[in-house]
Amino acid sequence: MVDQVLAPKWSPLGLLQRVRRLIEQPGDVVLLMRIGAFLCRVPADLDDATLPELLDGLRAGRRPPAPDLAAGVRRIARLRQPWLRLAPLHQRNTCYMRALTLYRFLDPGARTLRIHFGVEPGATVHDRLRGHAWVSVDDEILEPPEPVLAGRVREIYRHPPG
Repeated sequence: MVDQVLAPKWSPLGLLQRVRRLIEQPGDVVLLMRIGAFLCRVPADLDDATLPELLDGLRAGRRPPAPDLAAGVRRIARLRQPWLRLAPLHQRNTCYMRALTLYRFLDPGARTLRIHFGVEPGATVHDRLRGHAWVSVDDEILEPPEPVLAGRVREIYRHPPG
């Protein structure tokens, strides 16, 4: 398949080309809007609830069905990314927001979906800790931050526990 040359980003043709690449099925339009609303709203929701309360609420939400786990992850990532490229939301392009979005919208079927939070110690005692978040389904890590794969992160909380 030959790569299509895209028109300039903000031209009418360029916008149409990008939308056609983004939207692959009719339900993508609604899910795109739901993900955008979620990304805008979740920091305020966290201010109003404890983390376990917020995560319980995220688990209770309806999730779009996916033919398989990998297809669901790809779809959510594809529809999440345009929001995180926007200037007002660009600072939210973190492993926390990506993990929260997956945790909220991914349909694991009958499998166990968990969100994990961990810390990566600095190289010296004077370095600050770095936080990380990731999602797993039956202990299969999805979209892990590189330090998690490298084994440098110590998990401090998972939801649901167990």
